[in-house]
Amino acid sequence: MILDNPHSYMRWYEEHKEIYLSELKAVQSLELRNCVDVGSGPGPFHEALKGYVISLDLSLVSLYFTEGDRIQADALYLPFRNGGVPCVFSSVTLCFLEDVEAFMREVARVAKNEVALCVIVSDSPWGKHYMELGKRGHPYYSRARFLSREGFVSLFSKYFDLQRLVSVLTRGPGEEESVEEPSGGDGSYICALGLSRNRV
Repeated sequence: MILDNPHSYMRWYEEHKEIYLSELKAVQSLELRNCVDVGSGPGPFHEALKGYVISLDLSLVSLYFTEGDRIQADALYLPFRNGGVPCVFSSVTLCFLEDVEAFMREVARVAKNEVALCVIVSDSPWGKHYMELGKRGHPYYSRARFLSREGFVSLFSKYFDLQRLVSVLTRGPGEEESVEEPSGGDGSYICALGLSRNRV
């Protein structure tokens, strides 16, 4: 699935600045360095990634809005050699992929050191909200497949050595939005940090 409207994507973050800053804090807390950002879109999380960052997305339009090195590619066919990238990061891409297991296998293949994947989980206030929007025919969420918290952690642990979970967005839609500090895993937006099994 190609999300080819980067203006709409970034406008949502501008209108929900507290949510964006909370998610940014969650990613920053992982202290990631030298990553490929898979499904980067226009790169809203790049300021949270240290060192060298490569943007990878199927949407060429979205890549025009990012800085630095950019690769147009399919997340299911990552154009890197085995163990060829120090770190793989991806935020809210998993739910839009047709074959989640194929994606996980590709990330496991190319990641040399760290992997961090962030998602909105289905059994959370924001997850339920997005799924309801999908039922109403939302152009993006109608195609999304959200994983439960347990399902996400189980899938991640199948391919990587899980180190920790961080989360934000403990409040749901309709509640007052505020910037949250990352906690242990009870929020709607969850990031899993793991070590690649390719590391020496």
